[in-house]
Amino acid sequence: PISGSQGRMYTLLSGLYKYMFQKDEYCILILGLDNAGKTTFLEQSKTRFNKNYKGMSLSKITTTVGLNIGTVDFGKARLMFWDLGGQEELQSLWDKYYAECHGVIYVIDSTDEERLSESKRAFEKMVTSEALNGVPILVLANKQDIETCLSIPDIKTVFSDCASKIGRRDCLTQACSALTGKGVREGIEWMVKCVVRNVHRPPRQRDIT
Repeated sequence: PISGSQGRMYTLLSGLYKYMFQKDEYCILILGLDNAGKTTFLEQSKTRFNKNYKGMSLSKITTTVGLNIGTVDFGKARLMFWDLGGQEELQSLWDKYYAECHGVIYVIDSTDEERLSESKRAFEKMVTSEALNGVPILVLANKQDIETCLSIPDIKTVFSDCASKIGRRDCLTQACSALTGKGVREGIEWMVKCVVRNVHRPPRQRDIT
């Protein structure tokens, strides 16, 4: 049997191993209608947080059919992003990922007033899913670099009757321009803070590779 001091040593070493070689991994879904800017947001995030990532040309990004995956390391946390296609026929696949995820980033195209109610319906359907209970949601009002865009108060007004459905969870609506990168870092910093403190969904332990 392991003696007391050996046991303490073992605990210390395994704790050190976890600290040095493991990260807490959190799965974050990036949702929203097609053309909202989800993939551009993901690319900006990877470029800003991963030193060696060169990134693809933002002008070459096309409609996502299926999903894109990206990873961002932030301190002890590793965010695994799942950027899912937003076309109507692909939205039915979103809920397959809800039970696994730790947070949701919901991207809205602030310049597309015509589709705002469509975006709200998709948001409402998502936010009322039981599989997402207690999961933090960051709502990004994207494309704020375009002069004709809707303001945050405009968007909040359209989404106002969703407030009661959000329930007891962290939720923030934030201005963003995925194209210029404005608001990207702040959004991710907020999400990290929320997922780390959310005891209902503990992280997965991942060896650092």
